[in-house]
Amino acid sequence: MADKPGSNRKLNTALFCGFIVGIGPTIWRAVVSESSDQTGSRTLSPKVFYLHGDDQLSNTRRALVLAGGGYAASAWEIGLITGMADAGLDVRNADLLVGTSSGSRVALHLASGVAYEEVFQRRLRPGPPSAERPPVVDWVELRDGLARAKQAGGGPTEILRRIGSLALAAASGRDGSTRREIVAAQLPIETWPEQKVLIVTVNADTGERRTFDRNSGIDLVDAVIASTASFGWPPILFQGQHYIDGGFYSTDNADLATGFDRVMILALQPPPGLPPMMLVSLDAAVNTLRSGGAQVEVIHPDEDTLAALASAGGVMNPAISAPAVRAGRLQGERIVGERISSFWR
Repeated sequence: MADKPGSNRKLNTALFCGFIVGIGPTIWRAVVSESSDQTGSRTLSPKVFYLHGDDQLSNTRRALVLAGGGYAASAWEIGLITGMADAGLDVRNADLLVGTSSGSRVALHLASGVAYEEVFQRRLRPGPPSAERPPVVDWVELRDGLARAKQAGGGPTEILRRIGSLALAAASGRDGSTRREIVAAQLPIETWPEQKVLIVTVNADTGERRTFDRNSGIDLVDAVIASTASFGWPPILFQGQHYIDGGFYSTDNADLATGFDRVMILALQPPPGLPPMMLVSLDAAVNTLRSGGAQVEVIHPDEDTLAALASAGGVMNPAISAPAVRAGRLQGERIVGERISSFWR
């Protein structure tokens, strides 16, 4: 594990102000995916490529996991990756990018080929005010609903189906067409990239996790809207069913990288002592990956980054983007050493 934040409860709690906290013990289940190369029917072929700044060939399969967490997570991840590139380690050559919620946007920025500096500057300088108003949500009622969904028992799909009902009810009346226009304008690309990208969602009607990729038949913009459809945001209707934020299952969904040799995970940490919203923890995913033979590196915001984020408000506040991307870049420059570099190579 790299750059584990300390036990500063005040910083962590301030950072996650506005997050829903809620439900229960770690639960794990096999992924539901229509892609032919996912868990259960993997038919991967090793790629051969040159590493950034290296002249040695490698057939090691690498996966980069980009967890969700609102504006804070996406800005910090972009800054961190930019800082690592500044220090000579370019992780854009990953064979697989796994993006959940706001992490799906980061994955597409990486896969688009847009220069790091351009992506960084976009987060550093706020654009014009969005025409989309954030949803008005009764968080107290939703927390109670999440607790009831867990307490009712059953397996992960049953719990997620109840949560899906809550999410659909909270989004009732929201205009999905307006959101589609706004999200499309924010993305660097509007069609699926050649690079392997998985965008993680939850089927609100069945409670099953589902990944979308370039072979799923769904429009890229719709896949991103689905993965970011948390409470209050409209879901996407695809093939007759509603899809919502993949973070309801797991904020990282890192187990989707099972079968890869090296897995780097970028993720915020929930404040200590508070139960998480998702069903499957990051620790459970890491254990799954390591038991399958993968080398895993988890990177969290360090103390300096946490201090910068704590002063900027909650993770869903757009104003946090600038301090988060700046702090991430500095952290990325700091952490690239022999251990991190040799891990990715």
